[in-house]
Amino acid sequence: MAIEALKTSNSAYHTTFGARTPKGRHRAEKPIQKERDILHDTPLRYTGYCDDIGAAIRTICCNSKNAFIRKLPVLSFIPVGLYIGADVTNQYRKTKEAEGKEMAKKKSASQAIFQGLTSLLFPIGIVAAGQKVAGKAFDKFVPSLKQEFGTDGKKIVNHNRGAALAVAGVATLIAVSKIADKFAEKFLMERIFNPLLGLNKTSESKTPTLYDTEEDKITALEEEQEKSVSVAENNFEDKPITN
Repeated sequence: MAIEALKTSNSAYHTTFGARTPKGRHRAEKPIQKERDILHDTPLRYTGYCDDIGAAIRTICCNSKNAFIRKLPVLSFIPVGLYIGADVTNQYRKTKEAEGKEMAKKKSASQAIFQGLTSLLFPIGIVAAGQKVAGKAFDKFVPSLKQEFGTDGKKIVNHNRGAALAVAGVATLIAVSKIADKFAEKFLMERIFNPLLGLNKTSESKTPTLYDTEEDKITALEEEQEKSVSVAENNFEDKPITN
């Protein structure tokens, strides 16, 4: 009877722990919820392109008789400035909570420089360069879009040319923006500005901890459970059964 009881207990033991859900399935059933970044994961991020559009349509707005329309390229910098300010502030807040005040200052400064390059300096330069090249091409190959001058030396307004230059500026920006962003991130930031700020691959990473994320905690707990079950099973099987 003692042997039968032990066999029954052993069978129940293996049945109970044999029903554990595999790690992969356990993670699938309990996904880690990622915090939504309102500045990067919503349409609000498109406000960062307002100045790009403003720079492109400058050739149209400057010939308008309406004073407000003529100011649109300048006014387009307002939403961009607010967006950059909010992004830098958000970066500072998150880093301060996770890594402290000093690291928050460095990373928010890095974010401000990166945004200044990719949202202000580069787009304006790209649009201006694209329009300059297009303007020379129009003067040489497209008579209807050629820039004409009056007897007093002033430019004669050509609305079709202004519209064509606006399209050329936007097209150039679309074609080059990704390359410019990658250049700013991989070369200017990682090799120049971040080292100057005291940020590098070592300092940018968080101080190693036993469990960095909730997923790591779950994985570690599952591994501990598996180890304890394995030891218990081995001890039970190695123990001689006596009547």
